[in-house]
Amino acid sequence: MSNVDPSFEEVIIFSDTHISKFTGLFHKRAFSTGVRMINDRLRKNPNAILLHLGDITDSGTYEDFEYSTKLLKRNFPKVNKFFIIPGNHDMRNIGDKLWNDFFGERQFFVDTRKFGGNMIILGIDSSEPDENIGRIGDRGIEAIAELGSYPDNLVKILCFHHHLFPIPNTGRERSMILDAGDVSRVIWDAGIDLIITAHRHYPNIFTVSNGRRKAILVNAGTFSSFKTRGKAGHTFVDLVVDSENINVQFLGVDSYSKFQEPINEVHGIRRGEMITETGFITPGEGLLCRVCQFSDTHFTTGSDFLPTVYDMGIRMMVQEKPNLLVHCGDLTNDSFPEDFALAKDKMRELREINIPFIIIPGTRDQQPFGKELWVKQVGPLDPIFEDPRIRVLGINTGVEPSGHVGRSRMRMIEEEFNTYGDYKFFFVVMHHSVLPIPRAYFKRAVKDAGDVIEFLTTRKVPLVLSGLEHYATSIQVENTVFVNAGTFSSRKIRSKRMNTYNNIEIFDSGLIKVEEVEINSGIRHHLGLYRIPKN
Repeated sequence: MSNVDPSFEEVIIFSDTHISKFTGLFHKRAFSTGVRMINDRLRKNPNAILLHLGDITDSGTYEDFEYSTKLLKRNFPKVNKFFIIPGNHDMRNIGDKLWNDFFGERQFFVDTRKFGGNMIILGIDSSEPDENIGRIGDRGIEAIAELGSYPDNLVKILCFHHHLFPIPNTGRERSMILDAGDVSRVIWDAGIDLIITAHRHYPNIFTVSNGRRKAILVNAGTFSSFKTRGKAGHTFVDLVVDSENINVQFLGVDSYSKFQEPINEVHGIRRGEMITETGFITPGEGLLCRVCQFSDTHFTTGSDFLPTVYDMGIRMMVQEKPNLLVHCGDLTNDSFPEDFALAKDKMRELREINIPFIIIPGTRDQQPFGKELWVKQVGPLDPIFEDPRIRVLGINTGVEPSGHVGRSRMRMIEEEFNTYGDYKFFFVVMHHSVLPIPRAYFKRAVKDAGDVIEFLTTRKVPLVLSGLEHYATSIQVENTVFVNAGTFSSRKIRSKRMNTYNNIEIFDSGLIKVEEVEINSGIRHHLGLYRIPKN
């Protein structure tokens, strides 16, 4: 057995071939061109690992499996390290019963130390029979968690078919893994460096951090389906890891592809681990402002509202001496007139404590009567707060459970940020999250979540606050920090910490510190320390 050149390791990833003789969605020319490009790389490095991340077939029929097996064997006859996992199309038409006959196991594990390397790669089946959505499941999450038992000086790679975060330029968000929030949480404890997925037919890369570690999310695009996205065309990924860098290269197969000229992203590593520049608070860093974030008060005369907890929580936030209170929606429980009457009384009490606040509507606040009552008794649906240091734009993500930002509100964000972002700390507040939240199935993110994430991160909006799903969490994507609030004064909770609020400190240097505070006990939990570049 030949040894890998210890100076670097190479992994070539392709996906979504959608091979079929009958459906008309298999692009034979793209497949042939792409195969030649991959084989050119394999000839230069016979020790490279080849991964196919699902949707090998288009319809999961016997004929599709038979045809795809022949094509892959004919075109990659001498590849020793070729690993595959299924996609949602492979599981159609009881394809899950055919998979084992043609391809064997639905997951793989590669430890390249056996070949002189320094990587481990876990491939997991995220498919559900006859469903487009995905799920990792309890056993899959346990398998991911086991990677935490391996040394951190290894580069750890996790692969599955469905996407973990919404992907831009792919239309309405749908069919990602339902348990994305729980998977997102476990990848940090396991020390995963790269998560490589496919499914949405658009190449994408996000750098993410939980404030301690950094990871890279890569989406591979489609290799040979007629269903392409814009000028992305057909693509594959070449991943090269050496002792100091992880180099992710997207390569376009078509002459029109914007990836025809290879696009590289290079990320530094130290002793196998991603380099994270979060830093720490130094005595010289001045506090720009302190924000207390809360959500889901659920004002009602019924039992869902906890008045004692609410009053205690308000007193605790006052003691934090914040510059601003931010309420992220679901002010009322059902948007009934009596709910808004109680909300009006509580807001009068807030005004009397003389701390500025901004409140945005949630889904519960707008149906059945809420929009009219909100404007009359609370204020604008898209409120704005400003003081000499900060500018805050509230966005109404709508009455639908899944939510929506839309192009007009994205233009509003852009205009606000372009006007104020250079000389004030500008951030956005919305009810719905654009990212998966632990303990919640990912069905209620805004419909245009992928485009919103790309929009916010490319413009480097530093902070986005949300409140749906009743669970406090924070994460940094590129140079934008996303923070979700837990449940403030409702019985509807998803966390063992019960009713909480977030305390967010923003420093002049670009450091953002996020804590969750338990109302009943006063216990504080560190959610993240993030450093973002100043504009």
